[in-house]
Amino acid sequence: MKKTLKMIIAATSALLLLTFAGCKTTEVTGSGIKGKSASVKSVKRQIADYQGATLGSEIPQWVKLVSEGQYGQKVLSKVMPDLEGRKVFVVTGRGDNLDFVKSWVNLVDIETEVSGALERVTGKVVTSKLEGSSSASGTESGSTKVSKALNDYRIALQDVRISGLEREAEYWALVEVLDNKKNVVDSYYEYYTVWSMDQKVFNVQLNKALDHIDEATTEAAELKRLVKEKLQNELSVASNSPEAVEEADSYIVYAE
Repeated sequence: MKKTLKMIIAATSALLLLTFAGCKTTEVTGSGIKGKSASVKSVKRQIADYQGATLGSEIPQWVKLVSEGQYGQKVLSKVMPDLEGRKVFVVTGRGDNLDFVKSWVNLVDIETEVSGALERVTGKVVTSKLEGSSSASGTESGSTKVSKALNDYRIALQDVRISGLEREAEYWALVEVLDNKKNVVDSYYEYYTVWSMDQKVFNVQLNKALDHIDEATTEAAELKRLVKEKLQNELSVASNSPEAVEEADSYIVYAE
């Protein structure tokens, strides 16, 4: 019999990403979270069922970190030791049928999804930085300047070869959305896979690709530094759900 364990977890919209558990890693630190309750304005979300619920497993600490937008290897490797020296990528699926969602994630072309995430994040970094600089200096952002920079980075990133990716962890959860009267108004499955590759290999490929980017001006050099930093240390999820991608992207500070 399927055991339903109701859990309301303190979170904002980031709760939609708060459902991971390790499958490959042999050492995972628990968060101590199993059933604490909290309101999120007039809407509550609860995990009605999840991987490991029958055994009463607690949510791992790295799940909490991810829910806070901390995707970086330096942070996650502290509670997932197998990720030490690895570049981490997360691919998720969301839908009302668990088998369908699992199939989408498991059959996805991981290299293509990761490449798409690199390009998406870079595009937001470039746009945010250039428009922010123009605003600070009191000049109007030139669309031609932004478009050229976006195209230059898009072409450069095509040289990044994503290879040697290994699946590190997977997790599924059934999430219910409640109104202020505690009626279930929506429900969906979330399925996550965590992938990784050697960080040094990724860095070499990224540096090689970005060598083609002109950094003749201070602004161009600073933009290149920022892009490299975000792609090496921060990267949001790839997903079949635009909402999940938008939520994950919201944690990244694109301009500094």
